[in-house]
Amino acid sequence: MGLDDINTKKLYDALINMISNLHIQKGLLSKEEMHCLLSILDLVIMGKNDPGLIGLLKEWEADELEPEINEIVKATLLDFDFTNIDSNKRKMETIRDLLRYNK
Repeated sequence: MGLDDINTKKLYDALINMISNLHIQKGLLSKEEMHCLLSILDLVIMGKNDPGLIGLLKEWEADELEPEINEIVKATLLDFDFTNIDSNKRKMETIRDLLRYNK
């Protein structure tokens, strides 16, 4: 295991601990939010990066959304099944439509 692998593993473990702590100990994340964040972490850290989803998340973060649209986007993300690519593509298109509608 190389130095990069060790550092990546340390980062991955630290992020898992932080996300879990925000749900279990602090109650700041719902169970669904925790699972969604952990799945996204797996996509990025474990080399399963989905540029479509990550780019969409960056676009969502950068926008100033109306509160109602923001809640719909969040609910759509929480409903992702990270094992079902076709379903997620449709959900990502829904989110893109919402982001365009907000502009």
